Amino acid sequence: MYIFLSWIHLTAAIFWVGGMLFLSLVAVPLMKREVDPAQAQRWFINVARRFRSFVWIAIAILVTTGILLLSNHLDFSISLSAWPTVLIVKLVLVVLLIVTSVSHDRIIGPKVRTIKQKASAEWTSTDHVLVRIGPWIGRMTMILGLAVVLAGVMLVRS
Repeated sequence: MYIFLSWIHLTAAIFWVGGMLFLSLVAVPLMKREVDPAQAQRWFINVARRFRSFVWIAIAILVTTGILLLSNHLDFSISLSAWPTVLIVKLVLVVLLIVTSVSHDRIIGPKVRTIKQKASAEWTSTDHVLVRIGPWIGRMTMILGLAVVLAGVMLVRS
């Protein structure tokens, strides 16, 4: 059962992190080369929305299998200070990743899409800031995802 849970956990992580890498390193550069920016943006939004629906399934799988895998190795009744440091770091990174993903998908992304529908002359200073930080929040989720994978590798190897 442990092997199967590990495989499911890793498959969900591969999907999530691999998808973020694909969007950042393949989809965005292709979109930027498109002749019609509006059409490219619509295409990217459709791809990202489709990916996002599967990401939240992957997150549910990761949290569930993560708890089950953790329960095989850790007595939850012991003090948090007795937990391995790399485990605590991984869990903190996971929480940051989920919070960042929710912020990007549910708050900042929709606001940026709404802002971009207005003429740039109508944008407020807050609008300008949101349009600038939007892509960086997406990049931050990718970096956090890679950091979680690294922490997972370190945890398994420790």
